[in-house]
Amino acid sequence: MIKLYELSGKNSVIFSPYCWRVRLALLHKQLKFSSVETAFTDITKIHDGTFKTVPVLCDDKININDSFNIIEYLEAAYPAKPSLFKSNEGRALSMFIEAWASSLHPDIARMAIADIYSHLQDKDRTYFRETRESFFGKNLEIVQEESFELAKESFLVKLNLLEKHLIKTEFIGGECPLYPDFIVFGSLQWLLTTSLHFEVNNLPDNTKIWFSKICSTYSIKNKEFE
Repeated sequence: MIKLYELSGKNSVIFSPYCWRVRLALLHKQLKFSSVETAFTDITKIHDGTFKTVPVLCDDKININDSFNIIEYLEAAYPAKPSLFKSNEGRALSMFIEAWASSLHPDIARMAIADIYSHLQDKDRTYFRETRESFFGKNLEIVQEESFELAKESFLVKLNLLEKHLIKTEFIGGECPLYPDFIVFGSLQWLLTTSLHFEVNNLPDNTKIWFSKICSTYSIKNKEFE
């Protein structure tokens, strides 16, 4: 069976946007897999110790990381299963959406950096605080407090692109979810899974409906819809 190593906080919270992309891809392709919940400080223990990031996918003798590399592997290795791209154009769209979604991540980090810390396993907390405070040059709680409102405003402005697109189509990829949808879902799930101050109802209307449909399609439990 396929193994998927995913970044996990306390209480089995899976929060990495990149892990969510691959998890959804496996569900879409209807492939059985087992999730290996992995702490930040345990990533170097995966397989032969060569990986420094997750997700890591192990399929028989294949061991691969980087979400887009994993997606391309799944598409090539399991062509009889539902496609993640459907066409070369779908792959190109995925590359564009991946670049656009990356622009959301700095805003998400500033909105939720202290909240993310609160979700971590105890053994990850020192590592996370030291590395992130070195990056920001400030205490995590101060970063979030000072940045939240401006980051939220910037985040919602960027989401207008998605909101307008979803007026004309049910999913980013068209009539059914495809990998471009999983990219953006992963980013939003990262925020909604960890933030104590940003909720689904803060999303624009079409985006909120789209997010709910993804959850429903792949039987993803989300506290916002319970």
